Amino acid sequence: MKNACVVGYGAIGPNHANAIEQTESARLYAVCDNDPVRAKRCVDQYGVKDYRDFDEMLKDPSIDAIHICTPHYLHFPMIKKALAAGKQVVTEKPITMTRVEYEELLTFPGVEKVCCVLQNRLNPCVREMKRIAENGELGKVVTARGMLTWNKDMDYYGNDAWRGKWATEGGGVLINQAIHTMDLFHYITGKVQSVKAQMANFDLPEIEVEDTLSAFLRLQNGGRGVFFASNAYGINAPTMFEVVFEKGTLRYEARRLFKDGVLIQEDENPDMGKGYWGKGHAGLIKNFYDRGVYFSPLDVKPTMDCVFAMYDSARVGGKELNL
Repeated sequence: MKNACVVGYGAIGPNHANAIEQTESARLYAVCDNDPVRAKRCVDQYGVKDYRDFDEMLKDPSIDAIHICTPHYLHFPMIKKALAAGKQVVTEKPITMTRVEYEELLTFPGVEKVCCVLQNRLNPCVREMKRIAENGELGKVVTARGMLTWNKDMDYYGNDAWRGKWATEGGGVLINQAIHTMDLFHYITGKVQSVKAQMANFDLPEIEVEDTLSAFLRLQNGGRGVFFASNAYGINAPTMFEVVFEKGTLRYEARRLFKDGVLIQEDENPDMGKGYWGKGHAGLIKNFYDRGVYFSPLDVKPTMDCVFAMYDSARVGGKELNL
């Protein structure tokens, strides 16, 4: 039985705690958060050990694994320290904020054992899309599109000082919210060869980062894709990912999968969090502890390379950049 510690008990930490408690091979042993109010919520619910300081927590030999659920700018240094301390690591997205950090991360001993939380890969509809794409029953991928239209206003950004800044969030809608949709291009259609992207801040001049990003993608198999993500919509609408094959079309939207317009699969309702997230956290964390199956930084590198290339392209006026 492995002892796990959730680091950061804000928006996503409770999802991790709940998922850990559903595994057979791990238990929630501790919480680490510099905010005593947040930490107390976890202690009161699970009766776990309480840490305020990350470095002190790492000295506890009883802790086998840590779950990094902290602001983006803390992910990379915390992964580095945790691996050096011999801990297993489960980390929320983004794994790092920059390409330089990611390349350095790949040199760390034990990096292949880090579990990256791109949990939407485990949604039943996504698994079925991948099965159909890989068995070739619909032929070659011709084109694909992904779309995310959500609403993040100043109440959202004002609640956490690290949000909305390049130095602490690493970007806006792409690296924070839409990274899961972007990940499906690599996971379902194959690797992206090149990207052209543009970004803008249409609605929230108070923040530094983009609230909207659009991109054109060339796939290695010769297909093409388009991608659009915005936090400037009026509501949090369901995301959409569609792949057109030579012999048919798959569209994943509102937790439902359609084949040529006919419903063939539905995702489960999530146990916790928002309805448009899906239910992948529990499955991903259970797989990690009970089966030793997970997505490492090596597995998700194509997605991170694409995210970094989109930002680079947008910064130079939409120039096409190879991955």
